[in-house]
Amino acid sequence: MSLSASASFLWWIPVILLSVFVAWYFYRNNDWLQSQKKWIRRILPTLRAIAIFCILTLLLDIVFLNTQSDQEKPIVLTLIDVSKSMTHFKDSASIQNNAKRLIDQVKERFSDKYELAFYTIGSQLKNSQDLNFNAQKSNHELAFKSLSEQYLNRNTGALIFVSDGNYNVGDSPTYAAEQLSLTPIYTLGVGDTTPKKDQSIQNLYYNDIVFLKDEFPIEVDIETFKIKNTTAKLTLRSNGKTLATKTIRYTNNNYHFIQENFKVIANKVGFQPYTISIEYLAGEFSRYNNTKTCYIEVIDSRNELCFVSNSPHPDVSALRSVAESNENYHCTYYTPKQALEKNIKPDLLIWNDPGNQFDEAFYNQIERNKIPVLFVIAPNTSSQVITKLKRFSTSNSRNQTDETQGRYNSGFTAFDLPDEIKGEMDFYPPLVTKFGAINPIGSSEILMYQRIGNAVKSDPLLYFGKNSQQTPYGVIYGEGVWRWKIQDYVKHQNHERFNTLFSKCFSYLLVKQYGMGLTVQFDKKFSKHDRIGVNANFYNASLEPITTPEINLNLTDQRGKKYLSKFNVSGNGYYLDLGTLPPGTYNWTANTQYQKKKYVKKGFFVVEDISLEFSSNVSNHGLLKQLSKNSGGNFNLLKNFSRTLDRIEKRDDIAIIEHETTLFQNLIDSGFLLFLILLCLSTEWFIKRYFGAI
Repeated sequence: MSLSASASFLWWIPVILLSVFVAWYFYRNNDWLQSQKKWIRRILPTLRAIAIFCILTLLLDIVFLNTQSDQEKPIVLTLIDVSKSMTHFKDSASIQNNAKRLIDQVKERFSDKYELAFYTIGSQLKNSQDLNFNAQKSNHELAFKSLSEQYLNRNTGALIFVSDGNYNVGDSPTYAAEQLSLTPIYTLGVGDTTPKKDQSIQNLYYNDIVFLKDEFPIEVDIETFKIKNTTAKLTLRSNGKTLATKTIRYTNNNYHFIQENFKVIANKVGFQPYTISIEYLAGEFSRYNNTKTCYIEVIDSRNELCFVSNSPHPDVSALRSVAESNENYHCTYYTPKQALEKNIKPDLLIWNDPGNQFDEAFYNQIERNKIPVLFVIAPNTSSQVITKLKRFSTSNSRNQTDETQGRYNSGFTAFDLPDEIKGEMDFYPPLVTKFGAINPIGSSEILMYQRIGNAVKSDPLLYFGKNSQQTPYGVIYGEGVWRWKIQDYVKHQNHERFNTLFSKCFSYLLVKQYGMGLTVQFDKKFSKHDRIGVNANFYNASLEPITTPEINLNLTDQRGKKYLSKFNVSGNGYYLDLGTLPPGTYNWTANTQYQKKKYVKKGFFVVEDISLEFSSNVSNHGLLKQLSKNSGGNFNLLKNFSRTLDRIEKRDDIAIIEHETTLFQNLIDSGFLLFLILLCLSTEWFIKRYFGAI
């Protein structure tokens, strides 16, 4: 422990002299004191001098410095892929045994020297040693991303990763693995990298939505190994009927990659299943990858989306590209003046920078027609325009700007977003926003809060609400969303996350959800492994959500089997967990009765039979080797895991780190001097009182 002061410790010399002088001066001509015993004549000035010294010492702002040293052991992480594809090879019987032996050996050899942690990865990362190898998906990117966040600034010495190298959810883990900085990754491969005799339907390419009576294509990618001089039939079926058949010819090559194309006429509204299968050949490694089914929604109407802006803007282009990628939307583009003249009535209007030459007549037309609007508010929007929009208020009347990033609101319930998009929101480039607080008028659903650095504000960056006529609207408070699209491509080489985010926003605003009666939020596509959840709301005549009525749900599958369920009350709405359902198409009917009136909503959805874990018959050890090379680790087969443990044990850089922590405590905070001052003055007063001086 040491001392520190804002002033030099040489000041203690005059402090001591001054304390003694003041005490002497106070008692110098005291007749009563001179008549007392010798010990009283000495102790009273001493007590007074000590009290004055303590008071003056407090003015020196003395601080105690206490330095503590803590040792942090290096951490060795063990991550094991427990997806089904791990047992899809001839050595599958030994994989579970070898993985258990690995865990036991890691504990035996490293538990004294290192801190150990064990994880499994399938569709989710779990802190577990349960090696069941039955996960239906492999998301390696999620594993490395989560571990890098969890062990940020920790002493991670090494990561042992057991896998076949195959992933089918998320992006390549190479980028996420780089976030585990200074951590060597030791990969242990399983499975066989030698191609086997097999036919595999790798991918189907199709439009999710087509229009009734339209002709649309379904393209199929076929990959084959070690099949020569033979033919196989490729068949397209729907609802039990064979629509087309083609013959595939294989030549003398060991490897074939073939693309075939089917043309189909959409004859029936709803989700239609289209199954493509390739004839099984004797000696094939697997039958599972010979068939794939896609579900295509056939509709007979489109939603009209209108983009309004006084001038071209990259934000408009970015949002318009999202809409144009959806076959269910028809897009138009006007200036406010043109839109006013045409008296447009789209299903959704996206108005960019309404403050630029604000057209009040056009705004009033929108309000009269009760058109849902997504506003993109530029930073130079005046307070007068903001007042006329009647969507929010702001505290800043000057044209000051700020650069603001977003933070996902975990309490957002208007619609669901994939977890990977929620995580991306924190890293989107900042929008240029109007400086000052923003306060939504009326109730609102905030999707993203404003964030400057690590400080998250209560002001929304992207939110939804309803106006006085109960028409839904959205607000993007700032310009620059086009940068989000670019970052999405730079990081993932596609715009999938950006498109999904704003497609969800458009869909939410397009739904006629504000009005008395029953509303049901039901996704249209699920995997056979997904738990299916349904949200519902009921609004009374005042458009307030109530939970008095009992809401029932009737499901009917494609074979006519019925499932009857009842919604449970959840907050101001309802929720129903249907669990997992067998693959197929389902029709649903939700019904309730309120004040002697019946309310019914109907729809349909599809559960897809997706077996991602059987899409490949070879291991991807190349990916594992790349992860090890990039991080300074090493690759081995799982059966040779002892070599990996030897390498880890011999590394000198996996060592204990000492952390020094310095604690600061002001002398005045300790209370000691205050107690001493009080004790001295109290004792002085008591002696004088006892001996009659007071």
